[in-house]
Amino acid sequence: MPLHGIEVTDEVTSMMRFRTSVVYEMLISLTTLLDSRRHIAWANSARETLPSDFWDELRVIVEPFHQGRDLLELAVNYPNHDDVPGFIEYVRSMDEVNFIFHLAGRVVPLSTLENIELTVPSLTKVLEHSEPNYYQYFCENVPMDKVTEDIPAFQKRLTDLWQIYWDTFFSSQVSTFYPVWEKGLIDKEELMARSGGRALLDQLLGNKKLPLPLPADYPFTEIALIPVYRISTHMTMFFGYGNITILFDSERTAARLAQIEEAKEETLATLKALGDATRLKILQLIARSDGKMNGKKIAELLNLSASAVSRHLAQLKDGGLITEESLDNRIIMYWLQKDVISSLPDKLLEYLYD
Repeated sequence: MPLHGIEVTDEVTSMMRFRTSVVYEMLISLTTLLDSRRHIAWANSARETLPSDFWDELRVIVEPFHQGRDLLELAVNYPNHDDVPGFIEYVRSMDEVNFIFHLAGRVVPLSTLENIELTVPSLTKVLEHSEPNYYQYFCENVPMDKVTEDIPAFQKRLTDLWQIYWDTFFSSQVSTFYPVWEKGLIDKEELMARSGGRALLDQLLGNKKLPLPLPADYPFTEIALIPVYRISTHMTMFFGYGNITILFDSERTAARLAQIEEAKEETLATLKALGDATRLKILQLIARSDGKMNGKKIAELLNLSASAVSRHLAQLKDGGLITEESLDNRIIMYWLQKDVISSLPDKLLEYLYD
């Protein structure tokens, strides 16, 4: 999608590339099936559609690799990201060296892999001389031994799993993704046109900095920004050989971020209102009165001054926990807003995990 009228440019703006990918959408959606904090209705639909042995294989083949995020780099050099069946065959027919190269995050050079045994001890030895976190990540935290004992067999199980997922469920979902992707792309393009690539990266990465080039003498020349819909986090990133790929939540637009901020402030107000023993007692009286509790009665029952009760009631209203109703323009009665309390855990979790 072309950009017009860029007002601010910086050192990363020229590296930005926007595109879509059915392949990445499929791969990232599998991580969401394993970690369905979001898109719960969609995940339940998948559970009703896909056979039970699919879920068994998903937990054995995908989940140990950081819930499938390690598998994303298998697609980094695939040319046609609209062609999922072609991608599945591409991975199925990969030679063993290339498969391990991508599965291990392209950390060990191909030239090195071509000259060692593709075993965990050999991989451990070469990774120990690279970044320490890579050694731990790939040789201690994932079951590479299960892969290297029979690489073609693992490739077949993985691609067979993808094929079942594509044929049985995911292919029928694809048409629904394009409008959401488009919305996400427009939002990010507008931000970059208005504020520059650096501001866009700040929004996507938060407090994270851009990684150092990998290999060290291979500077970044492209940052690929790809919207995905069925993702459980706001973004995921991988990099190497001049490219940074960022898969971002296509629903996390400027409007959505504003909603999140508003929901956060509402949640804070609710939690603040709940964080006082006297206000909780007032709330209890209101909850048990079925709309028959007023300020005067609260003051009498709790032995509080009218002004103290008024302050507490105002804070409970600010937190959305009560509403008021005037009777005959004389007496104000209070009602508990139970839905605000019942929705509080979900709103808090949504903020924490967004």
